[in-house]
Amino acid sequence: MKTNWYVSAVVILASGVMFTGIASSAAKRPATVAELALYKGADRQQVLEDGAKKEGALVFYTSGILTQAVRPVVDAFMKKYPFIKVEIWRAGSEALVPRVLEELKAGKLGFDVIENTQTGYLIMQEVGGILQPFSSPNLAFIEDDAITKAPGGGAFRAGFRESGHSMGYNTKLVSKENLPKSYRDLLDPKWKGKVAIAGSDNGLSFVGMMLDTYGEDFVKRLAAQNFDIHMVSVRAILDLIINGEYWLSPAIADAHVTESKQKGAPVEWVPLDPVHVNVGQIALSTQSHNPHAALLFIDFELSKESGDIHKAKGYVSSRKDVEGEKTYKKNYGPYTLDSSRKWIAAFNKYFLKK
Repeated sequence: MKTNWYVSAVVILASGVMFTGIASSAAKRPATVAELALYKGADRQQVLEDGAKKEGALVFYTSGILTQAVRPVVDAFMKKYPFIKVEIWRAGSEALVPRVLEELKAGKLGFDVIENTQTGYLIMQEVGGILQPFSSPNLAFIEDDAITKAPGGGAFRAGFRESGHSMGYNTKLVSKENLPKSYRDLLDPKWKGKVAIAGSDNGLSFVGMMLDTYGEDFVKRLAAQNFDIHMVSVRAILDLIINGEYWLSPAIADAHVTESKQKGAPVEWVPLDPVHVNVGQIALSTQSHNPHAALLFIDFELSKESGDIHKAKGYVSSRKDVEGEKTYKKNYGPYTLDSSRKWIAAFNKYFLKK
């Protein structure tokens, strides 16, 4: 009898411990966006998929080129997770950032996941309350310089796609031999009237990099060349070069040239050191309405599958295990918001308000 009582007690105790363990495990399941974003439990994938099936959608804000950089990855993601519909809102950084700030002011961020480049993110981080630190198994494969880590753990943003911006030119109008061999060669009077620069974030980054590399006097002399500034995207500047309206631009994306060459356009790209690198980085909203689906998308955007898709489109992946790294001296600036302000001031003073 004693033995039976002891055995029964052990069984009951064990059962109690087992049930307590289950309840404890359930209690530890993430209950908020912040908890879910940093969750690393063994059941993380299942938790995300179960939650995403209930959500069924996510809203993605992006500054990437839709046909080349965004849609191919989104389509692959929805094929892998057919129960998630991705709604895309696309705009350049100069429009995307103000929209986000207005939404924050109104108390309701409209996106679950956002993709932007350096300058826009610096503004968002300084304002605060927009970017939720997150964790992902794929962060271990991303280049350290492409990750902006959060002080309390996780990442505010992580890079998945890189594009080098340097000399793009029309091969019918100028030979490679006659191209500028360095940015200093752009001071040659022969380039007056033949060069265009985007008035968007891209042109700003070029001028800022010249400021950091050669100093303000060089920027002033460069502005005296009267290069045409167009308030359009860098992609649109390349189209002007392809059409023969300009000979070249020193701030053209290598990936855009690769895509255009594949379609037979008379364009080529050569790097002049340093090359400004735009890093497409993914981030999570602090107010995500579909956090499970959003984290699945972040995982996918940082995956090797996504890296291979971007590589095929002419980009460089930020993943260490995707081949195709291009060798040139990189400039990832601006590195601080103070530096960004100096870039903007120089661009406005010498190129926009002459």
